[in-house]
Amino acid sequence: MFKTICYILCFVFLSPFCAFANEIELSAQSAIALDAYTKTVLYEKNANAERAIASTTKIMTCLLACESNRLDEVVVINQNMLNGCEGSMIYLSSGDRITLYDLVCGAMIASGNDAANAIAFFLAGSLKSFAKMMNDRALNLGMNSTKFVTPSGLDKGGNHSTAYDMALLSAFALQNKALLGIASMKSAQISFNNKKQTIYNHNKLLTYSEDFIGLKTGYTKKAGRCLVSAYKYGGSIIICVTLNADDDWQDHKTLVNYTKKCYKDIYKGEKLKISVVGGKKDSVECFGSYNAKAVSNVEYKRYYYPFVYAPIKVGDVLGKEELYINNVLIESTQLKAEEDINQWQITK
Repeated sequence: MFKTICYILCFVFLSPFCAFANEIELSAQSAIALDAYTKTVLYEKNANAERAIASTTKIMTCLLACESNRLDEVVVINQNMLNGCEGSMIYLSSGDRITLYDLVCGAMIASGNDAANAIAFFLAGSLKSFAKMMNDRALNLGMNSTKFVTPSGLDKGGNHSTAYDMALLSAFALQNKALLGIASMKSAQISFNNKKQTIYNHNKLLTYSEDFIGLKTGYTKKAGRCLVSAYKYGGSIIICVTLNADDDWQDHKTLVNYTKKCYKDIYKGEKLKISVVGGKKDSVECFGSYNAKAVSNVEYKRYYYPFVYAPIKVGDVLGKEELYINNVLIESTQLKAEEDINQWQITK
């Protein structure tokens, strides 16, 4: 670890008001674009209207599974988990043995309703108890217009949310590395009943651009086409949600392209002199730089040795510099020596 000398610079930008401009056409009945780290609303259309959300519900189901710290545990499937399942499936059978991790893959990637039900029973013992877990977590996250009834998102009992609430949920879900890793997979191999099978992600945006990193598709007759996506942009992440959209793929491309203009370019490249002990020069120049994009506050933290000992070679790492947005680390760069410093030689 570097001995801590922390040099902090903070630049503040005004949050953009892109959210209230009506400059684009979307097919969705409700839509929102949100910056994941600052929760800044970049665009909205009926974002607080309560609607059915179909399988995007599984984001909450799988977040709770990942937060349980039980992903390595084996789940034994029973008939209660399978009763009433319909629609998308990974085709579990009573007696199958499968890890909770593979169930999360089955729910997030293949949108398996049977996988979502199995998660619920395993973690809470019943669908009703799990729905309470979901709703308690939703309130904790500030999702005040949401009611979860099923772990799968099937239209039963008034399961609903809003585009804004689902964007909030996704911002928190992205902080979970396990869930983010699963949501960004184009395909995965899961095992149950001692057999392996490959499942494929329904999210076409993952193949459209590597900058799309999730999260979840959904469809029921009542909800229409629903989609929650996350797009990496210069260290930041743009979350897009559309509910009841005729052309959700195009809507999300449009939202990303539109909201990019809300971001400021953040470039930092600066030389720093560090004291040298026992060298032919008493200081060494080092340099670090990065490019990023942000919609509001950024904070720099620099860590380096108060002094270093000669000899120093070009490229030696003498410290690091980090960029934070809303206390989230989004970029880190090394401070490297730009010159050789030889040792001082004592002659007799």
